[in-house]
Amino acid sequence: MARFIPTLPSDRKHLPLIVVLVVALAVVVTVFYVLNTAAKVDGDSMLPGLRNGDRVLITRGYRTPRRGDIVSFAAVIGGQPDTLIKRVVALAGDVVEVNGDSIRINGAPEPGGHQVLKGAEAFHIEPLTVPAGSVYVLGDNRAVSLDSRFFGPVALKNVKGKAVYLFSPINRFRRIDAASGRP
Repeated sequence: MARFIPTLPSDRKHLPLIVVLVVALAVVVTVFYVLNTAAKVDGDSMLPGLRNGDRVLITRGYRTPRRGDIVSFAAVIGGQPDTLIKRVVALAGDVVEVNGDSIRINGAPEPGGHQVLKGAEAFHIEPLTVPAGSVYVLGDNRAVSLDSRFFGPVALKNVKGKAVYLFSPINRFRRIDAASGRP
């Protein structure tokens, strides 16, 4: 009975292509599973910048929070663990006050740089100082967002990372601006 034993061609002309493909695969695995992770936007709370079903690349770890960053974090909603994606609007030591659609940070209006959908006129939260080791997060679509207005500041230990790229769908591929948090 004859057995087929695969062999490399003697001229090895395909070897450079194979090496390139293996290196490319190693880079993709490193980027997506070692240095970063992917997250799916679930719902409309980050409209208009991020849409339901968008996929974003999230850095692993988050050591230096900044206002405007979009972050992924672990939360418990209705007794169930969940992962949410929201925008950091205030840092530890900041005083946050919510009056309808008006957000004040340390007495000043929330800094711009990103589009916010309004419609949460019923909210009023007395001034709150964000505790050390925490951030205050809000969705950009304030009328439908489940965020720090409901569950309070988010401990940095629960933040999985910062969104750096919107990569799917491919026609919306773009870097999420580090300065403004805009996709």
